[in-house]
Amino acid sequence: MGEMNGVRMQKEDQNGGWWRYRYLIAAILFIAYSIQYLDRIKTTALIPLIKSSINLNYADIGNGIFLMMVFYGPAQFVSGMLCDRYGPKKVLLFSLVSWIAMTVWMAYMQTSVEWYARSAIFGLTVGTEFVPSARLLARWFPPKQRAQAQSTLSWAWILTPAWAAIVATQLATFFGDWRPVFLVVAAVAVLPLVLIIIFIKDRPEECKSVSECELRESYADELAEGTMITKNIEERTLSDAVRNRYKIPMWTILTYPGFIAVTLIDVTMQMTFWGVIAWSPTYLKEVFKFSLVNMGYWASVYFAAGVLGSFVSSWVSDNIFHGKRRPMIAMCFLGTIPCILILSQLPPGVSQFTLLAVLAGAGFFANMGWGPFLAWPADVFSAEVYGKAMGFMQMFGYIGGAFCPLIMSRLIRTTPAGADYTYSWIFVACCAFAGLLCAFMVRDKKVSAPQLGS
Repeated sequence: MGEMNGVRMQKEDQNGGWWRYRYLIAAILFIAYSIQYLDRIKTTALIPLIKSSINLNYADIGNGIFLMMVFYGPAQFVSGMLCDRYGPKKVLLFSLVSWIAMTVWMAYMQTSVEWYARSAIFGLTVGTEFVPSARLLARWFPPKQRAQAQSTLSWAWILTPAWAAIVATQLATFFGDWRPVFLVVAAVAVLPLVLIIIFIKDRPEECKSVSECELRESYADELAEGTMITKNIEERTLSDAVRNRYKIPMWTILTYPGFIAVTLIDVTMQMTFWGVIAWSPTYLKEVFKFSLVNMGYWASVYFAAGVLGSFVSSWVSDNIFHGKRRPMIAMCFLGTIPCILILSQLPPGVSQFTLLAVLAGAGFFANMGWGPFLAWPADVFSAEVYGKAMGFMQMFGYIGGAFCPLIMSRLIRTTPAGADYTYSWIFVACCAFAGLLCAFMVRDKKVSAPQLGS
């Protein structure tokens, strides 16, 4: 049956062309998550202005980011459970409405107390943004494109910093103030809100524009294991075996070999990423004396290179390693460690070419793991419990990641020559080393349907 289905899929693919509705889904989710991710980027890029405007110190900045991420983590787990039970679209719409409200609030912030309160509430409400997006991709995309699809979502948080820091600093310069920047971005967020309402569906069979060929591709795993049959595809119905998979006990997921290791990888990747995203703009401005505008350009180098790293890694994981995720996750950390260590030793007078090469190298390697990592839960379990599995990982990932900017803020030293970030970057390299150790414990073997409780 699996072979016959494969032949039919290939024939329909040749007759139906290359276009799939799922590509539109991926594009809309990319736009939506890019705009939502603007808050973190424009806020960190404008920290030098916000810091003086509402009288924040280094500890306040680190504490605020810590609060956001501590609340953001549990919100991911809750949103994952809700996605699997009620569908990701509703959760995604809630996150966007919350994001718009939080962004407007930031524009009118006056005190450090508000900074703390807004950070916590932002994390709690907007922490519902990621898991529904990733779960939609896990359901719509077949295994052979899964890592690449997830990498397009990762581009939202990798590529956004490459241009958002520039736009934020340019707008702040244009307005002569940082506050209007938040109002402009809040208005822009209406676009993805409308797109999601109109075009996004929880499942492929709910969309009339989806062909039978695309349905077969989206449910390739289920057709291969027999939990879906040709009749389900033709009638656009979901089998009970698939419909009830969200009931798989959390204990079954937790005890799968390698799941805890992958969770720890999420923690170390989030710590590495948030350490860079939180402190690199201020680091570039204070150590290398860039102007606000030039700082925005230089901060974007790391993230622009990250897009390339994420794409290459995901393509290799899908097409060369045929779904094995461990090799590229390990490569991510292997390359990150030396780049971050070199960054920690760069003196203020280093040549711009050297600084460019180190920032680009760090960005390329540090972001290689996102696509393979995000594809792993759907490969091993099922798209139907992706929210639960990924939500659990992200909960600990963000809680762990929250500590990195906080710890780094305590490791920045003030010297007669200026701020010294040496120990803070060494700490980031240590996080990457811990991730490398965990990468060797990842298990790519797929769980069979009976083991999943289906």
